[in-house]
Amino acid sequence: CWWAFNQGRIIDHLRNSQSVGLEDLAVLILDEADRLLELGFSREINELIKLCPKRRQTMLFSATMTEEVDELVKLSLSKPIRLEADPSTKRPATLTEEVVRIRRLREVNQEAVLLALCSRTFTQKVIVFSGTKQAAHRLKIIFGLAGLKAAELHGNLTQAQRLDALELFRKQEVDFLLATDVAAR
Repeated sequence: CWWAFNQGRIIDHLRNSQSVGLEDLAVLILDEADRLLELGFSREINELIKLCPKRRQTMLFSATMTEEVDELVKLSLSKPIRLEADPSTKRPATLTEEVVRIRRLREVNQEAVLLALCSRTFTQKVIVFSGTKQAAHRLKIIFGLAGLKAAELHGNLTQAQRLDALELFRKQEVDFLLATDVAAR
């Protein structure tokens, strides 16, 4: 039997429902641990770990290893095995990285500047990272209204929708991928 919960939801069920228990839990998976801690879920994660049976397998995944993640490793893992990406891996020669920072000024509409850049300068194979899922979705609508072919990629989409968006971008059926950091992972 498999369950998938976010940390707040499972704790709510454990506190308020007799139909949910962790006594038979065999595997605990903490995905994107760095992001969970960054978003302020440290207390909930620690509570969840304390409620889990001691005899379980725990898998912890993190894009970055911060001090907070290391503390979580010490609390939740027994005899951890650490797998890391090879830091010597180089960026593909065909990838061009350009960063354009648009300052937040009252008189400057960041979306208008971005739209102008994507219409005139950066017109193909462009990934635009936004700070929130809502911003990525809003940009998808704006790009569509401007006649620019774009796909969105963020955590509000199902896995199938995310894969479809990546495939559209890979096949160059869309020129722009409007994403949160879920695409970077």
